[in-house]
Amino acid sequence: MDYTHATDWETLLEKGSGRVDIFYYPTEPFIYKNEIGELEGIEKEILESFFRFVEKKYEVKIFRNWVEVPEFDSLFQDVATHENAFGISLISKTRRREEVVAFSSAYMPDVSVLISNISVPFINDTSEISILDGFEAATISNTTYQDDLLDLSEKFDLGLKLINVASEENIIELVSINSSMVGYVGLPFYVIEIGRGNPVKRQGTFQVKRDGYRFIYNKNSGWKEAVQKYFESYLYKAEADHIIRRYLGNDYSELIWGIAGSKQAQNNDTEIEFLNREKELQSKSLFQSQQEKEMQRLVIIATSIGLLFVVIIAFLLVNNNRRKGKINQMLMEKQDELELLLKQLNQQKDEIGYQRKLLQQKNKQLVNINKQKDDLIGLVAHDLKSPINQMTGLINLLGFKSDSWDDEEKQLYEKLEQSNGHLKELVERILDLEAIREDSLNYHITKVDMITLVKEVMDDFEGIAKRKDIKIKGVKLDEAYYVMADAFFLKQVFENLLSNAIKFSPHGKLVELIAEEVDEFYHIIVKDQGPGISKKDKSKLFTKYQTLSAKPTGDESSTGLGLSIVKKYVEEMEGSVWVESDEGKGAEFYVSFKQAK
Repeated sequence: MDYTHATDWETLLEKGSGRVDIFYYPTEPFIYKNEIGELEGIEKEILESFFRFVEKKYEVKIFRNWVEVPEFDSLFQDVATHENAFGISLISKTRRREEVVAFSSAYMPDVSVLISNISVPFINDTSEISILDGFEAATISNTTYQDDLLDLSEKFDLGLKLINVASEENIIELVSINSSMVGYVGLPFYVIEIGRGNPVKRQGTFQVKRDGYRFIYNKNSGWKEAVQKYFESYLYKAEADHIIRRYLGNDYSELIWGIAGSKQAQNNDTEIEFLNREKELQSKSLFQSQQEKEMQRLVIIATSIGLLFVVIIAFLLVNNNRRKGKINQMLMEKQDELELLLKQLNQQKDEIGYQRKLLQQKNKQLVNINKQKDDLIGLVAHDLKSPINQMTGLINLLGFKSDSWDDEEKQLYEKLEQSNGHLKELVERILDLEAIREDSLNYHITKVDMITLVKEVMDDFEGIAKRKDIKIKGVKLDEAYYVMADAFFLKQVFENLLSNAIKFSPHGKLVELIAEEVDEFYHIIVKDQGPGISKKDKSKLFTKYQTLSAKPTGDESSTGLGLSIVKKYVEEMEGSVWVESDEGKGAEFYVSFKQAK
């Protein structure tokens, strides 16, 4: 019996093996062939992760048949007409497409940005959009990019003239060389291409957000349950983020998630950071372009001189003495033209040199200002540490006389002690962050038992929790969980998370530290009964100096640094950290590491 041709999910489960056709349209870096002809990319690896999950969970064998399609639009028909088929190529979900195929959950934000030539001014208000009237628009046929252009043209009566191309790279290339052309592309492509030096500009006022990129599958093949279980699995949560960051880089991945998660991107810190990164890349591109132009001009000069010598030799060989006067006159004219050309080239060279000098001065000023800011923060923090320690000692001495105080004096003393503790914590957080920024942390990775560290942290925070009548409970902390990590920094991670859970929990509530084993990973979950985290706050949760809408319940301080430090430590030790929370229902912070062998 041929087990490789199971035509649906039920048959595959029954037989224990089957073949799946995966149709794709090449789109770097999501799916493409490398130098030796092998398929790779973000979507290729996520789909492979999905098939590994299915094979392990359902104990089946899946034979993958990768099929490249000639056009993007043909993906949907191919998947719809093959009974056991999937499709990938940076696909957005639309109502028209949902009538043909089924969609998975989103694995990455879907933001389309309107790009123009770098010579086109920024359009900060819809009243200025008439500048695009009559422009050409590069797009890919039957895509959301085309839909967005048509909506834009119709809404503002722009009369855009659509030109179909094969890929996002083609759109960016055409816009970069044509001052009267625009186009929509995905935000990841824009980030990649400006880093390669393409002179295009993002018109942020007109970007379009959808609910994410997905892969598709045949509606009648019965794969819906398996797809849903994968996107709910810890394997997906542990692997997908690492895959995306490996291809796009950590900095750009965070910027893309920040832009996608903001309702008013132009007004938040993520948009400002994104604009600064754009400016850096475009300044670098401009400098490289100027160098190339200068080299081209030098080549033109050398070529012109060589051609001139050829002309001179030709005239000397062809003409005789009777035409010497005419030859001399022609040579003088050529010499005048050459001198004029050289003068123009020198003027252009001087102008380029001046512009480059100005750019270097501006960059140097920005670097100095940033360094002065960082030095000032570090200096102030270090200078504050000594007097705060002295205050702590004096407050402790004062506490020995508390037996003779009345209730009002005791309350004042407690407030003094609490305020001094808040100030000390703030300074320590700033010094921790400065150490991280300067890459001065030395990790000593060894085989560590996470359960031992969790128990130590629970003991350390028992007194703090009692002040708010909060109970700390350990769940499934009986077995050792060995992982490869730095014990000192991993303990700080658990301290930060438990401290936050106590801060944001009302009096009399329960905080749980739960251990669990999922596939090849060990998890520690810090679960509280606090106010939970809103969707808006989740987008900035692990960013430094960010304060959230939820406030500590016992007048504790919150610097906005703890979770950014947790993320830094965990990811540099090859772990993962994320949160699961609904507003009003508490929060669960997950710390995940692979099991040590």
